[in-house]
Amino acid sequence: MAATSTTTAILAYATSQNSLTISPKPNHFYYCTTSVSCSRLFVTKRQINKRPLIPTINVSSSSDASTSETTTTAEAESSEEAAAIELPEEPPSLISALNVDRALRGLAITEVDHYGMLNLPRGCSYDQVTDAYTKKVEELKLMSQDLEDEELTKQYDQLKESYSVLSSVEERRLYDWSLARVGNPDKFVWPYEVDITQTICDPADPPSQEPEDIGPTRVTGYIILGWLMLSFVLLVALNT
Repeated sequence: MAATSTTTAILAYATSQNSLTISPKPNHFYYCTTSVSCSRLFVTKRQINKRPLIPTINVSSSSDASTSETTTTAEAESSEEAAAIELPEEPPSLISALNVDRALRGLAITEVDHYGMLNLPRGCSYDQVTDAYTKKVEELKLMSQDLEDEELTKQYDQLKESYSVLSSVEERRLYDWSLARVGNPDKFVWPYEVDITQTICDPADPPSQEPEDIGPTRVTGYIILGWLMLSFVLLVALNT
């Protein structure tokens, strides 16, 4: 009786949960889960009376699955957004084998007048380049209300490129060399000849000369004169 009642209760529970119609059979026990899969176990009445089996119900948490799926989706979206964000590009460098070859042949390496962008003359110092760039940026900020964002960004990028070229020793050397070759292609000019860091002096502003120390020269002259006088005295004494 205990086995029959236990089997009937289990079948009633499985039928209510999964809408199954199962006819109990003697000496048979049905093991059911919520995944709608039942397996029939052949046991004896003695085994059922000795150790009755308790039905096991496997319940899967849909909230955990949805949470993991949401986390995975959020991570994928964040990685896609990070890949879509592009860092601002640095101004292009003028130093390349192609530009060196163009400068050797007397061809312009760029169409941008970097000195004109900053209103600077050739041969200006690096401090003047920094001051001119700062001044131009301040003027651009004052004009930002009258300009569109695209035009404002374009002008700022041009100023940044000119400053990057004229404030770098290597970039400016190549740029000045190209300007010198384009201006006079028949005359070859070495890069160091137009490099302001290699310029010894400016003809318009010659360096001040320190006074020459004539003390050692005077002492040397006195010594030579003394040896001459001593030689003359010895010569007269030997002849007499």
